[in-house]
Amino acid sequence: MIKRGLAAALGLLMACSMAACGGKGDVETTQAPESVNVTEAESEPQETEGTPTGERVIAPEMPEYVSAFDLSDISEYVELGEYRGIEVTAMDTEVTDEDVEAELKAQVENAAPAYEEVTEGTVAEGDVANIDFEGKVDGEVFQGGTGSDFNLTIGSGQFISGFEEGLVGKKIGDTVVLDLSFPEDYSLNPDLAGKPVEFTVKINYVQGEAIPNELDDAFVERTTNGQYGTVDEYRAYMKKEMSESRVEDARVGKINGAWEKVEANATFKKEAEELIQYNYDSQLYQVESMVSAYGMTIEEYVSAMGTTQEQFEKDIREYAEQSARWQLLVRAIVEAEGLEPTDEEYASGLERLAGETGSTAEALKSNYTEIMLRDILRQEAVQDFLEETAVEVPAKEDQAASEENGQ
Repeated sequence: MIKRGLAAALGLLMACSMAACGGKGDVETTQAPESVNVTEAESEPQETEGTPTGERVIAPEMPEYVSAFDLSDISEYVELGEYRGIEVTAMDTEVTDEDVEAELKAQVENAAPAYEEVTEGTVAEGDVANIDFEGKVDGEVFQGGTGSDFNLTIGSGQFISGFEEGLVGKKIGDTVVLDLSFPEDYSLNPDLAGKPVEFTVKINYVQGEAIPNELDDAFVERTTNGQYGTVDEYRAYMKKEMSESRVEDARVGKINGAWEKVEANATFKKEAEELIQYNYDSQLYQVESMVSAYGMTIEEYVSAMGTTQEQFEKDIREYAEQSARWQLLVRAIVEAEGLEPTDEEYASGLERLAGETGSTAEALKSNYTEIMLRDILRQEAVQDFLEETAVEVPAKEDQAASEENGQ
């Protein structure tokens, strides 16, 4: 159940619907000349002119939001069972020195390889040269033609012909100007095909011998970008981080454990079809919007996922029904416990949500309906209620209580 904040609401489907309302930030990338426009196109969905068959994919419209609070008497749909003082298994939050050492050992084992930086001599075939480069066509920098701190294996053929060859024999530390031309059949960017190009390349260093990864001050400084200078400093930091993480995991586990029992104890009298249909439509909208951004049809997506259309629709339906049950339960608890946010609580809640997202309360009110924002605050109120009222018991005691209740 835990999904706090603006990107979350009553169940995952509401999160999907809200994400669909938001904007998308711009991403600026640089890449090697041979891969102009390829990495960027793969990493961020673009508006597409059409599918491989030439047929443009249009995502359906986002359905109008439906809240459990739009329904009539909630007692027609659900009857709460036991929901106060729910017993949940207490999670161990202690972090031992052995736990910390195990985590540090794993970080060393999984760390990316590091190499000495050779700053003298010349570049040779087979070297891995670290370079900064800038390409210009007709005196103008072109998209994808710049890069910095780029590791290039000389002779790999990663760049256009003449680029890597032009660095062989050059002194490390020098700046080299390469006058080249793109291939006539340059398919990665036909607009550049056959055009002269000038690359200015700074050779920063050449990779030397591998540096063994071991837990020492040098490893810590390197892998934390200088944030920590000694093993002892980093060990203390990791213990603090691991402790805070376990406390948060325990908090979330407590709420989710209580929520599972609240749901199991409740009696669902009839399905809220309007709510289920909205959840279904909003999830379908989210999926179709995503696949259309990549130039795919929903059929292609289903096939790529290794499932069938029938199973795909069945999964969405089951998810929509589950989400509806959660939404009904939230409303039932809000009404039973008087958790409806006051106008003052609503206003302060918006300010908090705005702060969490780097937005403003006015922007939230412009982008989302009041009922959606209130539903987020209602869910958070229920989560806080469960956290306050649930009772943590040792594992054996909780297990015995569950067996006694037939759960």
